[in-house]
Amino acid sequence: MKRALLVLALSLLLTGCGKHYWEARGPEARGLTAFMDESANCVGEAKTAKYGIGAEEIYRACMKTHGWRRVQTPNPTYAQFRGPEDADEFASPPYPLSERGGPIPGRPDDPTCVAPTAARPSHCRR
Repeated sequence: MKRALLVLALSLLLTGCGKHYWEARGPEARGLTAFMDESANCVGEAKTAKYGIGAEEIYRACMKTHGWRRVQTPNPTYAQFRGPEDADEFASPPYPLSERGGPIPGRPDDPTCVAPTAARPSHCRR
């Protein structure tokens, strides 16, 4: 009985360890623009869900075919992006960089620092 309670407590603890994000598989580095384009295409496909297949399953399968994998983490990097997780979010998907702290000043992988120089925030190198 104690072992069953321990397993249950451990599984509950591990399931709450962060939100889900998408990151590119393989050696190629793909950033925010690639994610937003491919996620938008997959959201469009998911909105046409038929035959009892949920939008989440269609979206996840589409993202996987585009080379993305879904990971769970409490501390996402700037190479991990948020996508819709349930049926309610397909009408208005979350911003891909949401659910994380603010950018670290001068961090080279901050996606806002790759914009044209005049459009970069003050924390980016010019």
